[in-house]
Formats: sequence, structure tokens, C-alpha cells
Amino acid sequence: MRPRSVGILFNDQNQVLLMLRRKAGRAYATLPGGGIEGEETPAEACAREMLEEVNLTVGVQREVLVLDNLGNREHYFLVTWQGGEMRLGDGPEGVRHSEENSYEPAWVGVQDLDAVNLMPEQARKLVRGLAFQEISEAHSQR
Repeated sequence: MRPRSVGILFNDQNQVLLMLRRKAGRAYATLPGGGIEGEETPAEACAREMLEEVNLTVGVQREVLVLDNLGNREHYFLVTWQGGEMRLGDGPEGVRHSEENSYEPAWVGVQDLDAVNLMPEQARKLVRGLAFQEISEAHSQR
């Protein structure tokens, strides 16, 4: 299995950051993330991948799911924005970006997740559950 690490980032408008993809004629979306390198921990890889893919520095809060998916062990982390301006980062995605293989980071409303082909399917339920938790925690802190 190839280990991967994934970040889940929400903004104040109840939107989640997704990577909109077009590859081999297919349109789909993923949460930002990628392979764990060398001696990195999954949390370290998550922070690095967020910077490489979407140009954001994030704080890794907690692991919320470990999923075996298509031969990959995927670690999903809830993250918070610390700095940077959201755009396609300078990592491998920026280098490989083309008309046939495109990467576009975008904020998508949690209520609009059914309008995107979010992969893997388990991510949709996870994001919705976390968004509900975040809203509930925000209201309880007021």
C-alpha cells in the first residue's frame, strides 16, 4: 500500500477546500493531499501537501479517518488555515497542470457537495459530519 495524507479545511462560509480535477476526460474532485515521503509522519505529510497543492500553511489538528482505498492507506486530518493565499501551489500538481490534466483548488459549499464528483465516496460523508461538528462547536463557544 502507498500511504497518503489528506487535509480537510473549512472556511467561515461553511465551505470545504477541494481540488477540482480533469484527467483522461473525467471530471472529479478530491481533498488536497498526496503521498507520504521518507520518514515523514502522516501529519507532516498533510501540512507539506497542503502547501504544495494549494499554497496554504495549515495547522494539523487531528486525524479523523484512516481509509484503505484503491491500494492506498489514506490518513485524513482536520486542518486550520494559518497563512498563504489559496491558489494552485508550486508542487508537482502545478508542474503537471495542463488542459488534459487540470488541477483547480476551489471552495465548495458543504451543502453543494452532491454537485461535485467527490472521490472517494466516503469523503462526502466525512466532510458533512465534520462540518456539522465545526458548526456545533462554534455555536457552543458563543
